[in-house]
Amino acid sequence: MLPDNTPERSKNDLLNINNNQQRLDGMIEQTARVVSTQHGHAWVLPSNSTNCKACSVKSGSGCASAFNFFNSSKAKCEPIYVQNPLHAKPGEEVVIGTPGNTLVLYSVLAYLLPLASMLVFAILGSQVFQVLSFPQEAGATLGGVAGLLSGFKLANWLAVRINQTHEGMHSVILRHKEQFIYSASSISHV
Repeated sequence: MLPDNTPERSKNDLLNINNNQQRLDGMIEQTARVVSTQHGHAWVLPSNSTNCKACSVKSGSGCASAFNFFNSSKAKCEPIYVQNPLHAKPGEEVVIGTPGNTLVLYSVLAYLLPLASMLVFAILGSQVFQVLSFPQEAGATLGGVAGLLSGFKLANWLAVRINQTHEGMHSVILRHKEQFIYSASSISHV
């Protein structure tokens, strides 16, 4: 990490860091390792230390062993493209932050929009099939499937547009991961 007074630090970088400190209140944080960097951004892999450990259980009782045949391969983490105002280098562990309102917005896009689209299309399909003297259930089913698929497509399109236009909704590297190292003289024995 570069100190604030080095010549490599630009005024924009310092402004970004200060803005990040002001945005910390609404951030959801995750530890990650930097994989690569390019032009003020970085690709990071989230650490598995905070993820649910139930999927990694190989033996035991309960749902972990009952449904083990579904998990033929381990889930892979995908790299995330984030802003890198701290000029973190590959291999460093950092804390990334995502605005909380972004998580809510993308959850609405991923879940609520396709569901609402499915319901509207199912009702329309049922009504259209009734007018055409076909079974209403078939119209509702076909309309529901078409609405669900179109809802997912619309949600994806909206997410891409929002990601391109709203700079404040991107994930950002907030700080380097703290590593506490105490000297032997600072530890007192009682």
